[in-house]
Amino acid sequence: MVLVSGIAVVDLIASGMERVAGPGELVFGSVSVSLGGHACNVSTDLVRLGLPASEVRVVIPAGRDLFGGFLLRGLRDQGLRVRPVLAARAPTSLDLILVARGEDRRYNADPGANVEMEPGPVLALLERHRPRVFYAGGVGLLGRFDAALAPVLRRARELGALTFVDVVSPYRKTWAFLRRALPWTDVLHCNGDEATSVAGRRDPAAAAAALRGLGAGSVLVTLGGKGVAAAVPGAALRLGAFRVRAADPTGAGDAFSAGLIVRLHRALAAGRRIDAFTPPDWVEALVHASACGAVCATGIGTTAAVDGAEVERLVRRQGGKLAGSARVSPAAQAAAKPSRASRRARTFRGSQS
Repeated sequence: MVLVSGIAVVDLIASGMERVAGPGELVFGSVSVSLGGHACNVSTDLVRLGLPASEVRVVIPAGRDLFGGFLLRGLRDQGLRVRPVLAARAPTSLDLILVARGEDRRYNADPGANVEMEPGPVLALLERHRPRVFYAGGVGLLGRFDAALAPVLRRARELGALTFVDVVSPYRKTWAFLRRALPWTDVLHCNGDEATSVAGRRDPAAAAAALRGLGAGSVLVTLGGKGVAAAVPGAALRLGAFRVRAADPTGAGDAFSAGLIVRLHRALAAGRRIDAFTPPDWVEALVHASACGAVCATGIGTTAAVDGAEVERLVRRQGGKLAGSARVSPAAQAAAKPSRASRRARTFRGSQS
């Protein structure tokens, strides 16, 4: 089972515009309303990629308003079991996303209920369900939950879960909360800007290696059309990108995470240990995850285009060539050496699972 937690957002997406309107100007396009935020996107994508909804539990922050009801109905309509953490004062988070042709997305967000997220409900679900994978998405925007991220991940590990962390740029705080949590993080996913900000390295490969040196088990840095840079046990990996006609890249990173979780969950269910993955295992898993992100980008919205059958077709058409061109090199000793705290964490986990 996979326990998904993290930010939840109602996305208002304006797309198909030739350009973003200037002051006083009217530019036509299409406007849609959809579920958004890491927790909503990843849980939806997991189901779309073939994981039974009965194998997924979701915990999200929401306001006591009509948008909060929209989030819960949207997830429950997919058969997902959802535990809302209702904010006492804040409204449901909203995000106005502007997508102009040939330009990167523009986000105008209200953090809303996300900043009131508490760790207690997540810990309760970890104790109750003891999932194979625990996913914490959008950390950096989760208020009290972020402050408790390290002990939450540690408890998830004690209960036998693989921990997967997905970040956003921190809201009104530094990255210190994440650095404390890295020794309890089995898989860390971020984009190039986030990796640079946390690690202080401009090169994505160097940033991934530095983050692994701070304690994370495996670090995956997605770079949009430039592919993925990864630091995994014993190796540095660089993988290119699939060639697709992108309509809207919103949600592609979450689809990447969901695709990887599906592969990791499958391996764990078969009795494999992720820390025993070889570099070719990681290349295969990253090809699948990258295909999920690429397929997501072919549609409008965060999850609408994600489809397991289409992912498999894309992998059959381009995956072999992409895997064959992957660059695999030994990890630099200094960068790949886990921190002392990380070594203690992994030793502790081994005694519990």
